[in-house]
Amino acid sequence: MDNMWLRRLSEFIVPTADELVVLEEAKSDRREFKRNQLISVEGAPVQEVYFLVDGWVESSVGVNYGRKQLTKIYLPGDFPGMPNVAMAQTAEQLVALNNVTMDVIPIDRLSLLFEKAPRFGCMLFVTAQQERVMLMDHLATVGQTLAIQRVASLLLEVHRRLVALQPGIGNVLDWPLSQERVAQSTGLTSVHVNRSFAELTRRGLVARAGRQITLLDLQRLAELAGLPERDFAQRPSWLATCCLPRERALARAPDKVR
Repeated sequence: MDNMWLRRLSEFIVPTADELVVLEEAKSDRREFKRNQLISVEGAPVQEVYFLVDGWVESSVGVNYGRKQLTKIYLPGDFPGMPNVAMAQTAEQLVALNNVTMDVIPIDRLSLLFEKAPRFGCMLFVTAQQERVMLMDHLATVGQTLAIQRVASLLLEVHRRLVALQPGIGNVLDWPLSQERVAQSTGLTSVHVNRSFAELTRRGLVARAGRQITLLDLQRLAELAGLPERDFAQRPSWLATCCLPRERALARAPDKVR
């Protein structure tokens, strides 16, 4: 598959041509954003969600005294703004980390993905559980590890997600996050982030050149981070019959469960 976003959509189910048509029907328009451009503000009325075609998007939540916590980095194939569907006002602020292309799905068209392509609903449910596990790991890292481990974990998380989108990407990351944003993600100060990168470099684990970061030793970096390498189920068998009409689901089910 040439498109990164299509790889992401195919992680748990491979969308059919008809399902992709429904996704297109749900969209209203396409928008382009420049690096650091605001996409949506926290606390605004919930009117739309997005489908990320290209680029990286930051999700953050404001805390006291004008500070913020960076909670997620959206990559192509993700649905930024989806957590807001449970809210009356948006729960996150979205900002473009580099040049971004996003398709807009008005909230009143989101139901098309469930009504006309119900497997999309199944896929979105499973994806939400995957992202919950990632958030659990992120919380454990921020709450229970040293500064250098937090930075190592962030690098590994992004790298693993990018490898799923681009299997041949190698160990070089085009890194659009400033030290301030890394600090906001890891619960550190910019000074601690700078020291952590310096120590990772000294240990021969990473190399930096401008906005590129090379992960020189993935195994040692993972050992330092100390978090498990999650093995997410790709196209699990139970999902094969999810949202199918009962007759078709029973036809594909083992005899013992009919």
